[in-house]
This record gives sequence, C-alpha cells and structure tokens, in this order.
Amino acid sequence: MSAPYDSRDVAAYIAQQCDAKRIPYNNTKIQKLLYCVYGCYLAWKKERVCDEYPRAWKYGPVFPMVFNYFHEHNDISHFSSTIQNSDDQDVKYVVDDLVIPSFAKYPASQLSAWTHKPGSPWDKAVNGDGKNEGDGLNGFIPDGFIFDYFHDKVLENAGQ
Repeated sequence: MSAPYDSRDVAAYIAQQCDAKRIPYNNTKIQKLLYCVYGCYLAWKKERVCDEYPRAWKYGPVFPMVFNYFHEHNDISHFSSTIQNSDDQDVKYVVDDLVIPSFAKYPASQLSAWTHKPGSPWDKAVNGDGKNEGDGLNGFIPDGFIFDYFHDKVLENAGQ
C-alpha cells in the first residue's frame, strides 16, 4: 500500500464484510470496528491504514468523515470501496481474520464501553496518560497511544 486509504473506503469494506456475514451494524459499530482495524494495522504494520485520525468523542473513537457520510446516507456499505477488488491482502487480513471474528460479534454499546476502559487510548486522550494532559473530548487520539494498546493488548492475543 503506497498511501493510506480514505477512511470511508475502509469503513465500506468493513460494512460489506459484515453484510456478507449477516452481522448487523450501525454507525457506532462501524466506528468501533474501523478503530479496531486502524489499531491492529498500526500495531502490525507500523503505518496507518487510513488518511483520517480517530477523535475522542463522547461515545468513543470516531472518524468524523465516516460518521458524517454514514449519517447523511444511512449506511456506508455502498461507498465505492477499492479494497474489495484490490490485491491488498494485509488490509483484508486485518478486517477479515482479526477484527470481524474478534470484535464484530459484540454490540455497538459493548464496543463503546470497551473503548472507554481506564488506560485505553481514548481514556488517555481524554484524561491524560499520567504524564501529560490529554486533548480532551473531540481531540485527536495519538497514534502512539493506539499503537501501544493494540500491540500489547490485542495483537499479542492474536498471535501476531
């Protein structure tokens, strides 16, 4: 992958995979699954999967472009996703083999609660990391917080 994908492209691929597996989703669930893809990809490949950084909104990490598109169109699965027909096996692996099986079984509310746990990247961004103040609600969630959390807590359990 030469450059990160449009965040809506990644979200559309996630939604398409959920549709194929008959996994229900809404805007909140797509946000949390996209966040998991972002975190797993960042921790595994040491690069961002999409061009948009997650922000610390009230109900957890949110990608505003995806949120607005989904809100305006009531879905994102029909967004023109280039991932489905691409040769990018790394992104497909993260979505299809790591994130969907591990996280898509949970409802949006449970995924939101998980993102708010003490010590999570969202928590550190909102409340500070013990050394520095966080940016607070609506601020960016630093990639360093996301990398550490997903590397130590998620990919370690996936055998990566």
